[in-house]
Amino acid sequence: MEVWIPNQKNRLKKVLLGSVPTSASIQKSLKKPLPKVIEKVLEETIEDLDEIKKTYESLGVEVLIYPVEHPVPDHISSINVRNSFFIVDSEMYITERYSFLEPLYKSVKNATFLHHDSIGQGEGIYAPDIYIHDDYAILDGLPKEVYYDLRKMLSPKRKIITAFNDGHGDGIYCNIGDKIWLTDGYALPFEKLWPDIPYFELTMNDWKPQRDFFNEKELLKTRGHWMINKHELTNTEIEFMEKYLKSWTGYAEETIFDLNISIVDENNVMAISQNSLVYDKLESLGIKVHHVPLRHRFFWDGGLHCITNDLEREK
Repeated sequence: MEVWIPNQKNRLKKVLLGSVPTSASIQKSLKKPLPKVIEKVLEETIEDLDEIKKTYESLGVEVLIYPVEHPVPDHISSINVRNSFFIVDSEMYITERYSFLEPLYKSVKNATFLHHDSIGQGEGIYAPDIYIHDDYAILDGLPKEVYYDLRKMLSPKRKIITAFNDGHGDGIYCNIGDKIWLTDGYALPFEKLWPDIPYFELTMNDWKPQRDFFNEKELLKTRGHWMINKHELTNTEIEFMEKYLKSWTGYAEETIFDLNISIVDENNVMAISQNSLVYDKLESLGIKVHHVPLRHRFFWDGGLHCITNDLEREK
């Protein structure tokens, strides 16, 4: 399979969508029943992923999904496939090898595993911190060894923009078709680097739909890491997750999922919730927002950009 990603605005032709194991495969692996609420999370997540797939297909995008069985390596969440690799033009660079994605890696003609001896297991998940555009690349908060290697590799064709934000870059800023930047705070020198592109600066308090979804009492129980939509967690459920499925959860309290958007093209994006403050602004710029569900984003700690990875855009 050939891949082609020169930027984030040419029309998307093919995308990878993450998947989750079934409750049956987990119970078979653990040899014990799952809490009923975890079964419900899995069932509803599978339903939402199917709806996301259908929406992509309605927009003419081919969707690849690789089924995953439990157990998967302790340090990964199979739904967040953005962490596994990034593509620059016709080259795929694998930053974290996921066993269930081996068929994908083997099918790609130009695929390279970026191995860094100084990075321990589970710490190579830096792909979302690399933003590729036609004539520039943003390298944000990368480990030193990774940064220098990528700078050397990318600089012959693209200007390198260096940033030092905390957290994954795709959860902090988003360029939509060179029409507008969405950003959580002043994350980059937008006026200097892109004087002709406006930026929309926001903080957590601006994201009312997310705050309505937020349940501080429940997040407090898990130290801000995860919660389950419309459910009051029990100690038994929390202990089960901590013991058996801890790798599924991240640090949802600090994440703005509504900024984590999938760009279909410069006139179409997909988003996981309604936020009129931002999405009305996008619509005024001729950008159609297609809403899709992801009910348990505060469980998986993944937005729409996190649970997908672009494979091919039009030339």
